[in-house]
Amino acid sequence: MLPTPAELDQRAKAAIASPGAFDALGGKFKQSTPANDSDPGVENEMVTSVCEDSPIRVDGVSVARTRVWTGQLDLFQRVHAMSDRPAAALVESVRARVKLCIGSRPADQIKVTIPLTKPQGVDDFYAYCITNRDPNLVDWSCHAVMGRGTLITLVVAFGLTQAAAEAQLTSVVPIFAETFAKA
Repeated sequence: MLPTPAELDQRAKAAIASPGAFDALGGKFKQSTPANDSDPGVENEMVTSVCEDSPIRVDGVSVARTRVWTGQLDLFQRVHAMSDRPAAALVESVRARVKLCIGSRPADQIKVTIPLTKPQGVDDFYAYCITNRDPNLVDWSCHAVMGRGTLITLVVAFGLTQAAAEAQLTSVVPIFAETFAKA
């Protein structure tokens, strides 16, 4: 029997980093979707979009929660609890889409792999950096996708340079992974 959306929402809540997770690093909690933990999570939200291409979505039922931090750290996290889709399949979809993106971007606008160690308690992990074409966004974003069972999380760190975004992502992945791996 598949889990209910309410059960999936409880898993997503358990897997997302707490609002105060980055206080010590200068990251200030900005917002959550949904705004209150007591509100139900968002069903069938996209996991991510790579290279402004079509979004990667969950097949079947999923519930997502999103948080954003700003300040000395500029971070985004979305966690999906899925009814029956293995998260590793979605991590592989992201990896494949990034590789396809290479042909549509100059080499200096994408770093296909960041040499981060897969965090403990995670089944699959992939990280990459890409320039943002949207003039309203910071120049670079580095993304980490972690999968465990039927949970997947996308973590994004932003920076004015690729090196700054990568350094920020490298410093926060262990914090995100700690909560995610326990859920």
